[in-house]
Amino acid sequence: MALSVIFILIVCGLLVNVMSALFGIGGGILMVPILRTLFPELPFQVIAACSLTIVMGSACLNLIRFRQEKEQIDKSNLLFWSISMIAGVQIGFELSFLLSDLAITTVFSGTLALLAVRMLFQKRRNTDYQQTKSLKDLSYGMASCGFGGFIAGITGIGGGSIMAPLVAQIRSVHPKQIAIYTNYMMVFGGIGNLFGYLSRDLDKTLYPLPGGQVGYVNFSIVGIVIISSFCTSFMTQRLRSHLSAEMINRALGTLLFFIAIYYFTLNYWYI
Repeated sequence: MALSVIFILIVCGLLVNVMSALFGIGGGILMVPILRTLFPELPFQVIAACSLTIVMGSACLNLIRFRQEKEQIDKSNLLFWSISMIAGVQIGFELSFLLSDLAITTVFSGTLALLAVRMLFQKRRNTDYQQTKSLKDLSYGMASCGFGGFIAGITGIGGGSIMAPLVAQIRSVHPKQIAIYTNYMMVFGGIGNLFGYLSRDLDKTLYPLPGGQVGYVNFSIVGIVIISSFCTSFMTQRLRSHLSAEMINRALGTLLFFIAIYYFTLNYWYI
């Protein structure tokens, strides 16, 4: 593997960790096009498998740090919201085979842009963030996460990109809790797919693969990004503690809006 490629992967690890720890976005939407550019000879399934493994690895590192810092969330809400998300993913996945590429791109980009605009311009009171246990809050969260999983299942990418702004709309969730909820959901939602990628056989003689290939996951690629992500996780967590809730919301909304434009523009040229 060339030194220039290794350097780019290290930078990717830094960016993935920042996106995951601060905003709850796994970085798959960043990793897929970059890995596709760096390794154009590899099948898309290997790119997707490596991206998923990187996202889950970075999310696990963040969750360890969150536990060390005693960050609190509602575990019962997390359980029910995760179940709704996984159900939505399965429904969206089945429906994706009935939709055109243009329809899928439009659904993802349009949903992301609308959520970004809502986050940028909505005004929320401090009381919106009070931790309240209510059936209405639980039900709204389940509906939101089910919808987010549905969109992620249709597009095959952007689980964190969709889930983060949807979780932000739940009144009892403080902006600094968004990343905790979505990091958990990224791990829960990705376990089944990761197992499938690892258990499938890939004919290694057909592709110029770096060492460390297990199934469809290349751990040489994944390892460089994860190690870089781990080395920067302490700095990211410290930065997170100094950002206000309002700043996190504004930054997330801006980032999502640019992701929506980028994703639509990128895919438009291939449709």
